[in-house]
Formats: sequence, structure tokens, C-alpha cells
Amino acid sequence: MKLMNKGLKHEEHDKFPFETSENATIGDLIDGLHEEYGERFEIYLDDRGKRTLRRDTVVIVNGMNMVARKGVKTKLSKGDLIVFMIAAVGG
Repeated sequence: MKLMNKGLKHEEHDKFPFETSENATIGDLIDGLHEEYGERFEIYLDDRGKRTLRRDTVVIVNGMNMVARKGVKTKLSKGDLIVFMIAAVGG
């Protein structure tokens, strides 16, 4: 697991383990990360109550954007590398 955004210190970009239940999805992971990390994770959320992701949040699962899979219904397996980041936009 890796959380990346400009609000985190460099050392907080390191990988860290996060256990999910068997047959968990990205949606389940979002719920778990919000419960565990609260405000630190909310940078990625558009709606905290519904725990929906912001439009510019990118979630990469083993090198592939979750959108190219099944979005928040993407199934996770033990050992997956998941990266949450905010897309850089501008001109």
C-alpha cells in the first residue's frame, strides 16, 4: 500500500502493509483506510460519508489503473501493491 499526495511528508510515501478481509475490493479497502487513517486519507475522498473518491484520485493496483479493471469493485489479493495518488493537472 502506498499513499501519495503533496500533503504527506517524504517518509510517509513509503510502502506499508494493510490487511484486508479475504475477497476484499477496492471499495472495502477505501472503507478500511478511512477508518484507520481518518483525516490523512480524506484527501482522496469527494464525499466522506459515502466514501466516494475524488475525480482526480488515481488508484493503481499492481501497475494498472483500477478504472481499467472493475473500478471500486476490483478484487484484491494478498500481496497486491495498491497506490493512491492525486493526478497532477495544469497547463
